[in-house]
Amino acid sequence: MSPGSLKKCFRATGGSEAVDLALQAAMLHTGRSKFVSLEGSYHGNTIGGLSVGASEYREDCKNLLTRCYKIKPPLNAKSLARVETLLKERDVAAFIMEPISINLGVLIPEPEFMTGLADLCRRTGTLLIMDEVATGFGRTGTLFASEQFDIEPDIMCVAKAITGGLGGMGAMIATAPVAKSMEEKGHFYSTYGWHPRSVAVAIAALGYITRHSQRLLKDVATTSAYCRERLMAMPFKKPASFRIAGLAIGVDFGDESHAAEVQAKCRHEGLLVANEGDSLLLLPALNIDRAVAAQGLDILERCI
Repeated sequence: MSPGSLKKCFRATGGSEAVDLALQAAMLHTGRSKFVSLEGSYHGNTIGGLSVGASEYREDCKNLLTRCYKIKPPLNAKSLARVETLLKERDVAAFIMEPISINLGVLIPEPEFMTGLADLCRRTGTLLIMDEVATGFGRTGTLFASEQFDIEPDIMCVAKAITGGLGGMGAMIATAPVAKSMEEKGHFYSTYGWHPRSVAVAIAALGYITRHSQRLLKDVATTSAYCRERLMAMPFKKPASFRIAGLAIGVDFGDESHAAEVQAKCRHEGLLVANEGDSLLLLPALNIDRAVAAQGLDILERCI
């Protein structure tokens, strides 16, 4: 199911562990120890994941890995120039990012940034890690979000929907050369990684997605269009903009306190949404039906 030349999985209990495996594999394969990621991003709660995440994590945990550099959004030609500056010394092991950043309120890169990033990584021997823990298995309208940019990562991290939420599992998926380095020199034992019960659930979930992927993705597109139409028509108290990729939906108010206020009202009325900074984040189930989607959007409209 995985895109491009990804060939081999390494087992994990969830997304954080999958990201740590990816960072380890990148260092072993390249012999380098630097990383570049997006400012404000989230890649898990381990030391490695926090190190390549938002700079604010260093305020509470001073001993994070120090050779991790950040690129600030928006992700366009200007930020691509900053990436080139960081990679030109050929000492960066990997660039890691969510292809569509859920944690940044559904931040969608410009296509030129993604194709340019992939080219820079190839030219400088830097591995490209796509963290698809939140975006994988249909969330953004394609099976994997990286497919929307026609790029081929060297490493991909998956978890969450791999078991439909019914069991703990994650995986780091690598190309054959990276996998060989990991097998020869890496440390990837996991006591509960790929527990038999989780494996059974994952086989069932992935089998269903494989057999019904066209219908599932069509449903995602249809519901996404309905949500966009409803949101565009809502009388927001403060001007709002929308970032929508499939059923990853960000509503940006440009006001963190207002976003938190709306989120609290929604929770009180029975609608669970997250607030990420200035934005509300809506992540409905991919198989949500129209009636339930309408009910949720009705609650949101009352709460704004």
